[in-house]
Amino acid sequence: MVIKTMNKMIKRYFQLKRPAIRFLGALLFIIGSLPTTASAAQAVATVSKNIVGVNEVFQLVVSVDANINTNSLDLSPLATYFTYGRPSVSSINSFNNGVVSRNTEWKVAIATKAIGEFTIPSFRIGSSTTEPITITSLKSSNASPAAKSTEPDIKVDAEIDKSQLYVGESLRYRVQIRIGEQMDQAALVAPLGDGLDIVQDGDDRQTETVLNGRRYIVITRYYQISATKAGTITLEGAKFKGSVVKGSRGFGSTLSVPVDKKTKDITLNIKGKPDNYQGLWLPTPELKIEQQWQPQQGSSQLNNIHVGEPITRVITLHIKNTAQSSMPNLALTYPSSVRMYDEKPVYSSNNGFTSMTVKQVIIPRKDGSLVLPELSINWWNTITGTQETSKVDGLSLTVLPGDNTNTVSTPMVPALPDSQPTTEAKPTEITVVTDSGWWPWLTATFACLWVITLLLWLRARKNVAPATNASAKNTAISSDNYHRLVQAVTVNDALKVQTYYQQWAKHSLPNDLITQMDQEVANMMAAIYSKHNQEGDSSTVWNNTILLSLLQKARNHSAQSLQSSALEDLIPTKS
Repeated sequence: MVIKTMNKMIKRYFQLKRPAIRFLGALLFIIGSLPTTASAAQAVATVSKNIVGVNEVFQLVVSVDANINTNSLDLSPLATYFTYGRPSVSSINSFNNGVVSRNTEWKVAIATKAIGEFTIPSFRIGSSTTEPITITSLKSSNASPAAKSTEPDIKVDAEIDKSQLYVGESLRYRVQIRIGEQMDQAALVAPLGDGLDIVQDGDDRQTETVLNGRRYIVITRYYQISATKAGTITLEGAKFKGSVVKGSRGFGSTLSVPVDKKTKDITLNIKGKPDNYQGLWLPTPELKIEQQWQPQQGSSQLNNIHVGEPITRVITLHIKNTAQSSMPNLALTYPSSVRMYDEKPVYSSNNGFTSMTVKQVIIPRKDGSLVLPELSINWWNTITGTQETSKVDGLSLTVLPGDNTNTVSTPMVPALPDSQPTTEAKPTEITVVTDSGWWPWLTATFACLWVITLLLWLRARKNVAPATNASAKNTAISSDNYHRLVQAVTVNDALKVQTYYQQWAKHSLPNDLITQMDQEVANMMAAIYSKHNQEGDSSTVWNNTILLSLLQKARNHSAQSLQSSALEDLIPTKS
């Protein structure tokens, strides 16, 4: 009322001709244009619709007729029943018919989490509050066609190559995710089941496809699943979790809608080892052994091998539906007349086969006949249900003596011809050395010490080498997964962290350290899917410092354990 009265006075004074009165009118006009707290600001909340489907995005607008701080609106009370995005804020000042008006407005995308009736609570802005709003949330099938279209366009399928297998045998599990939405976060949780060992097989494969005019991203992942016990086992399906970015034009903001999809569970029938089976249990539908000799078998070079010349034997074993951890050790007993050196096995996978290549270098130490052993492997044919044996032949050859550079021969003295007259020859003086000095004794002492040192080294090498080779193998495998895991944690890639953490060998670590790492990985997943992250608040990004520190502790502990084990093997035990 005060401002309206002043405006009427200003209009009257502007109609007067005297300059002094005109100046007074202008002054009153300026005073009337200044902000005033005589009237309280009014806050109003509105929505674009009251009846929606679950996860259907609609708009909430909160406005107040005053120019106030844009951080005055607290949307956190919405989190109980709604998901919401970051609000879009605007402040407008306008002048109409001599009246100055101000307005601050928040626009935010919002969606219900479940079916039912929910209330958007009152919001207090300064001294004013908005009225609560009731929202009815229905199943998408019962909602409007627009609500049905808000269902996330994400499809997750899984399939296996067999549902019946033997203990120790593996199957291949394929997960395919078709994504037609904009994703904020995504993670694929591996399938699981009691009595099953599950590891990822290879890297993810990503392609693009177009269906009915829409472009989709297709991600395919394979798992190798090995049975460890007999019986009927339920394989729980893989889970895909993520956040879909939702919103539409004019909303002014977007929000992240959680998505949780799971593939169907599968029942597996696991058969045990037959009672009449003999030898190493190795169930597989197909097993192949390949062998190569270098020099090649049958060549003149191999037939004429000499002492000290190396022979290389390369054996490759191909086993279908078998995990790398179940590949057998190729135990061959070679004669004592040769030295044999094993190289580290090389593994690969292709078309369902796991392949292991072993390279052996054989060096004959003495001449004569030499027989190198054959290799035979017993295995269970899972297709025919019978025991079979696969083998590769050994090799028989003759080893010739080595070079003659070290052979000492007696010099031949030519005989004198009888026709030559004999002359009196000077007698040959033969000197017998009875005292050689201290050199022979010093040489003998050093030779004895060298022989003793060599025997001690061979004994220590014999005791330590197997443990060192096994530890080196496990350390190399664990090191690969460790470095991939650290890289995934560094970039906060939850999908890879979940995978590499499950594959990382942690059996040698203390239980309390494993518990801490398990908890921190769980904290990471919780942080990624927390309400703050769904709101798009970049300040709530998960801090990976703690998990990286725990991983470094685990790395140091593994290194110390390996070093301690090696030292213990070098220290002789007291009898």
